[in-house]
Amino acid sequence: MNYSDIIFPVINELESVERIIGKTLKSDFKAVNDMSGYVFDSRGKRIRPALLLMSAKLFAKINTRALKTAAAVELIHSATLVHDDIIDNASMRRSKLSVNNKFGNTAAVLFGDYLYCQAFEVISRFNDGFIAENLLKAARSMCEGEIFQNINNYNAHIAYKEYFGIIESKTARFLSKCSALGAYCAKAAPAAVKNMEKFGLNMGMAFQITDDVLDVASDDKIIGKPTAKDLLEGKITLPLLILLGRLDSKKRSGIIKIISSAVNKKLTPDFVGGLMDLCREYETPEASMEIARKYIQRSLSYLEKAGGGPEMSQKLRLFCEFTAGRRA
Repeated sequence: MNYSDIIFPVINELESVERIIGKTLKSDFKAVNDMSGYVFDSRGKRIRPALLLMSAKLFAKINTRALKTAAAVELIHSATLVHDDIIDNASMRRSKLSVNNKFGNTAAVLFGDYLYCQAFEVISRFNDGFIAENLLKAARSMCEGEIFQNINNYNAHIAYKEYFGIIESKTARFLSKCSALGAYCAKAAPAAVKNMEKFGLNMGMAFQITDDVLDVASDDKIIGKPTAKDLLEGKITLPLLILLGRLDSKKRSGIIKIISSAVNKKLTPDFVGGLMDLCREYETPEASMEIARKYIQRSLSYLEKAGGGPEMSQKLRLFCEFTAGRRA
């Protein structure tokens, strides 16, 4: 089953979310409208709002609060992508020029800030402490995770515990809040909201591991952005960590020395290409995906505990499994 089939039960609601976003971003300034149109005309998978809406529909009919919270979630996520591309000096996003490449870094920084502002304006109207607190925690956690990862770039001595802490903060906690907030908006029991939070957390861990695997084992044309992007930036991800553990001490020390002493904090494409070849030779993408699948199984156990309607529960199961089986 493909992704479109999985999210089909909430496809109409996702279109409502896009209309809410369009209305929220309407500005008196043409430049802002131009940037909004550029970013949101390219539809991504809308994984986060889809997760929130499906989590809500698991327990009840989707209401206006769930739709608007899903819109806020997508605005926050889009803001992080804009800022990430500036930090990474990325040239492409979703197979077209990144916002910073198209409009310049200064405009992109300000536009990312604008998206954050509009997201929190949407949820401020609810006067609901639970929604506001959880979205703020998610946004703060993403910032903390990105900061910790950034200061550990080119640190080939990073431990597994630190890697998993980074991906939990920068990715998994946001997904956990999406699934929890969906259940909350549907007025699910507190225990069900908690189980959905854990469902999203473990799914988020698998999602980020898969993303890291795609960086070393996929193709530019498939994922819409350059492969080995993380390795070139000195990010130490799970496939590389596993590789370092499988190499003999001489080869491992040589790689660590090159990464740690990269001139001007840049690794050469030839060196990174060699690392990608080694990852494939030592089957570290496959080993990483085994770990991702363990998180998927844990996630599904919490989904089962949460209860709710069986039809939507099956769709969420497929949604979860998709995160560790996608090619882009």
